[in-house]
Amino acid sequence: MTTVPGENCNFVFKKRSIKNRGTRKRQASSSEEDPEENEQKEQIVKHSKRKIKSNPNIQSTSNIQNRERNREKESSSSSDEDFRVNYKSKKSAMAAGPSDQGATATVEIDTETDRDAQAIFEKRLEINKDLEGKEDDKIYRGLNNYAQYYKPKDTAAGNASSGLVRKGPIRAPANLRATVRWDYQPDICKDYKETGFCGFGDSCKFLHDRSDYKHGWQLEREWNEGSYSKDSDDDTRYEIHSDEEDLPFKCIICRGSFVDPVVSKCKHYFCEKCALERFKKNKKCVVCNTLITSFNPANNLIARLKNMKPEEEEDDVHNESGSSD
Repeated sequence: MTTVPGENCNFVFKKRSIKNRGTRKRQASSSEEDPEENEQKEQIVKHSKRKIKSNPNIQSTSNIQNRERNREKESSSSSDEDFRVNYKSKKSAMAAGPSDQGATATVEIDTETDRDAQAIFEKRLEINKDLEGKEDDKIYRGLNNYAQYYKPKDTAAGNASSGLVRKGPIRAPANLRATVRWDYQPDICKDYKETGFCGFGDSCKFLHDRSDYKHGWQLEREWNEGSYSKDSDDDTRYEIHSDEEDLPFKCIICRGSFVDPVVSKCKHYFCEKCALERFKKNKKCVVCNTLITSFNPANNLIARLKNMKPEEEEDDVHNESGSSD
């Protein structure tokens, strides 16, 4: 085979034209299709939902709402009367509760009287009394009801059968109602009561009271002796004069009566001995913590103590004469 030089091979590409490219084909009508094919198309497979395992870490409100809807569907057949609440009146004019309004109520916080230690002890005495002088019937009556062949005397157990001594905790009265408050903190300024002076002054939160209180047995003794409220005839007895208000009546260091009282530059009163002993250790005031350079004799306090001595002697004489009568 020979080729002719100078000749070229030409290729022709034919472009294919597509008419109605964007249109869709018309589907065949159902009438034209076979009934067997329609039946096959209508058969749809539905997958059953899997049971979701309850996970405590996953919480949602949709589950609760679905449960409520299911309950409503299930209970739709039931009547509405099941959900109604009916209240019926007793039709009586009496108040609710006991007829005596609890006046005869008893306290039931303690052990019942038929089960406490005294009841068990009394039961044991009764059983021993019934079995006294009889043969052993070989019957077990409990740990607390063993037979006793001797009676203990002059002991707590032996005397518990009497009316004065009881075994175990004493039975508290069940018909008494009392509200008791023990005031262990009277909130009275101790410094002012003992010494007549308080470093806080008017800003002290405790009561500044120097009065003495008598106990109940002291008041009863005065009442029996007939001397109760006899000393309160003088209205000016408890008055404090203006010149004595700022003067304490006891030393704040030793908390005793003044012996040779002295006054510091900061107007605080002490015994001479207490002040000198304190000054050797610390040169600051006990009350206000200021530096003390010297002490001066408390002339006004000395004069007051001298006036108080004859009054105390008169009171002692009056008390001795009253007791002799």
